Amino acid sequence: MAQPQRDASKDLISHLPLEIKDRILERLPTRDAARTTLLSTHWNDVWLQHGRLAFDLDFFPRFRESKGHSFVPYVKIITDILLQRVRPVKKFSLEIEYLGLLDPKLEQSDLDQWFLFLSRNGVEELDFSQGDSEIQFKLPLCIVSCPTIKQLRLWGVDFDFPLNAPCVFPCVTSLHFAGLAFNHNVNGIVYSIPNLEKLYFSSCRGINNFKISAPKLESLSIFGFISKVESSWLALHLKVIKVLCMEGYLFFNWSDAEVASFPTAINLQVIKLDCLEFAYGKQLKGVLHLLQKSPNLCELDITEYDYIEDHDDREDYFMEDYDIEAGSRLLKDPESCIISKDLKMLKTIKIKLFFGSTVEMLLVKMLLSKSPTLERVVITESHYIEDGCTVIKLLRTLLCFPRASPKAQIVIKGKDYLYAT
Repeated sequence: MAQPQRDASKDLISHLPLEIKDRILERLPTRDAARTTLLSTHWNDVWLQHGRLAFDLDFFPRFRESKGHSFVPYVKIITDILLQRVRPVKKFSLEIEYLGLLDPKLEQSDLDQWFLFLSRNGVEELDFSQGDSEIQFKLPLCIVSCPTIKQLRLWGVDFDFPLNAPCVFPCVTSLHFAGLAFNHNVNGIVYSIPNLEKLYFSSCRGINNFKISAPKLESLSIFGFISKVESSWLALHLKVIKVLCMEGYLFFNWSDAEVASFPTAINLQVIKLDCLEFAYGKQLKGVLHLLQKSPNLCELDITEYDYIEDHDDREDYFMEDYDIEAGSRLLKDPESCIISKDLKMLKTIKIKLFFGSTVEMLLVKMLLSKSPTLERVVITESHYIEDGCTVIKLLRTLLCFPRASPKAQIVIKGKDYLYAT
């Protein structure tokens, strides 16, 4: 039986449904996605309707195609790509730190034109990164008031709140700020972000000046080296959030009285602490006060500070003298370092970079005795501990600690082993 002849003028994917072809373009860098227009008119139509554009490290260096001293006018290219859209641009990413290598230089007016177009054409996700750019650009006010943006990430960008608009980012559910400095709020206005659910700060300054009302806020994250965060600023958000992620050094900014006066975080279910230094009593006391203010806490996740990074003699660090000294500092004021109320909802504890010091062991012992519904304790040891005997010793010690929960399982994880009880 003769086989049907395949039409050589047709390929296997050009007649796929539009949704499938658009998914293919999503997995390509923007420059390569644009080049699919060379395949056929089918792909040209797909490209013109494609609504996810990323002008980033994959885009700009490839456009520096020099012929003598002439350069590709990338500003015009981006403008043309935007204006050719026949459907809304749902997701737009711009990393302008790479533009210092190109000519002509980007102007604020170019940025204003692009973002005005996006704000009027249904953009939902915007990632704007200035990085180490020599020129300080401002976020256009049309983005602050854009009614369609749901996710916004800003890195190193300057922006001011409009004085006559107490409601900003009206539909934004996720805000990620990196490397920003929030200027002094001279008018004392508390801006409403009515739909905000996730707020993330990384290496930002002047967070106290970011005065907002966010009744739907569920997750708050504060990381990186930043200036002081006032306890009163955090206290306002502790009343509503479900997830708190922050670095341990923030406890240095607050007195014991300030932390102890935090409001009851009735909704808080997850606490994640990074770079926590157990050897410093101030941080440990702060953590314990926070736990007491979180009656519905379900998960506690701690990553310890990596002491050994800058420590020349690792063996000296693990000497018993260090543990005794740290333990004595903890026990000088025992009443302030003891959890008085049971953590009735706590089910999971995770501790990473565990060294097995006296303070660490005392903390685990305390948590085991105060968590009646605890199900799992996962301890990941420091990668600097290579002695298997140390692991067995730690496990045996932990097994001797009384547990308020009969279901509590202790798991010790390492590079090449896993111990569970």
